[in-house]
Amino acid sequence: MAVLRALLVLACLVASLAPASPAQGGYTRERFPELGIDLDRPRDYEAIPTQPDEQFVALYFAEKLDPDPAKRRSARPELSVVDIVFVPDPPPPDPEPVPPPAPEEDEEGRSKAKPVEREKEAPPPPPVSTLERWFERHTGWDLGRAQPGKPRSGWTSTIYTLTLRRPGGAKLVGWCYAYRQEGVRTVAFVATCAPSDLEEQEKIWRHMAEKADLSEPEGQDLTKLQQKYARSGLRGVDYRIEVRRKMVRGWKAEDTENFIVLYHTNDQPLIRTLLADIESIRKEYIKLFPPAGEIKAVSTVRVCRDRNEYMAYGGPPGSAGYWNYAAEELVFYDAQVKEKGKRSSDANTFIVLYHEAFHQYIHYSAGEVPPHSWFNEGHGDYFSGADVVGSKVRKIGVNSWRFGIIQRAVDEAKFVPWKDILRFEQPEYYRGDRVGLCYAQGWSMVYFLRQSPLVAKHPQWSKLLDTYFNELKLDYARNLALLETQGRKDDRRAKAEVGVASRRYALEKALDGIDIAALEAAWVDFISKLEFKR
Repeated sequence: MAVLRALLVLACLVASLAPASPAQGGYTRERFPELGIDLDRPRDYEAIPTQPDEQFVALYFAEKLDPDPAKRRSARPELSVVDIVFVPDPPPPDPEPVPPPAPEEDEEGRSKAKPVEREKEAPPPPPVSTLERWFERHTGWDLGRAQPGKPRSGWTSTIYTLTLRRPGGAKLVGWCYAYRQEGVRTVAFVATCAPSDLEEQEKIWRHMAEKADLSEPEGQDLTKLQQKYARSGLRGVDYRIEVRRKMVRGWKAEDTENFIVLYHTNDQPLIRTLLADIESIRKEYIKLFPPAGEIKAVSTVRVCRDRNEYMAYGGPPGSAGYWNYAAEELVFYDAQVKEKGKRSSDANTFIVLYHEAFHQYIHYSAGEVPPHSWFNEGHGDYFSGADVVGSKVRKIGVNSWRFGIIQRAVDEAKFVPWKDILRFEQPEYYRGDRVGLCYAQGWSMVYFLRQSPLVAKHPQWSKLLDTYFNELKLDYARNLALLETQGRKDDRRAKAEVGVASRRYALEKALDGIDIAALEAAWVDFISKLEFKR
């Protein structure tokens, strides 16, 4: 979700304040031999990582944000280097031979069934081998007015004005400087800013594009990284090497048994604590949620420097962290509170870490099927209250973010009935007018079921969470096996449908024989009397 994967919402992610005109601080020459690109980076710009599964945006730069929000521009100037290798379109498929008509009767006079006509599948889209296709499929912009660029041996160059496909409320202008080697490669410098900043920024972008050196990408020497891991005993070495290979300058990496942690902060005490805690909290997850099978995956944890960098990297608006299952990456930021330049508290950083790390773990533990949102988000928030000391989770306390919201809702009888929220699928749980309440209530339901002495003594209530999780794993595995026999194991839509079916099945098994109204009444009593000590 780097800039060019969300161009239509960029203006919402920065402060809409008065523009500033900071003096350009010159350029720094930077080499990227693995890309075959050398360029001048403006010193007023910083490099931001691209998503791990990004195929085309090789480099992403954005102007550094002024610490004073009042001095920031209405839209942050940014530039991405898009690298597209030409791939020829596949030849059109040969027309299927038309079978001869089947006789209506065989030699013995028996009726013969007519062959079943198969529904023709739509051919896959052609590969993204041109700049036009990349803009069409991966951005909200179109290539507009064109003019020749500066001549370059072996390349043709064109400068484009970009036009928003659906202008909406985004007040941005777009610019592109593209180099093409016919039938080989396209390298494009694609940039955006506020209209009032275009004259100033276009000079910077043009300098970067015209002073760049383009060459054949070099095979990256991985010897040092391979030697580093040769005797480490760590699993997932190829994955770890690939993650390190893509690191942006200024970022660092540390390995643990189950994670590789990328970070862009100088707070070493924070990172040391994080490295220990993330393995400790994982052991707590395993106790409560034994995995469906051996978890071999190594996951990435990315700690951005601050909220601004987190949002630029792709953090969803209003979030403090997220788990990207497609890229196997947990992303959050150093949320330490600073007073007079000194660190005051890392509490929020670890609240987010423990929550998102649970989503990361449960993805593999449940066989890659997400549980109902009350269970999934509720447990994420439950573990956010963990008190980790040394290598152990000493206790699970009250989640400070959720407590006040749900206690008020209970006192005012404005909570969601259990019979409803238990069955909410994600769109219902995340509905804008109640998502905050659902998060708070999901946490409180899990906290009640795991911490209430009354629940612990009840023969059915005490088994609800374990029954649900175990039945979910088993039923989803059965459904996946059935899809495989049907030749549909990679059918994402079919897998999503059986995921819904498995969630419903697991919930009904967990609730079998339980009086939900009585359970809800006990929860109301528990939450109304719950105390939170800071």
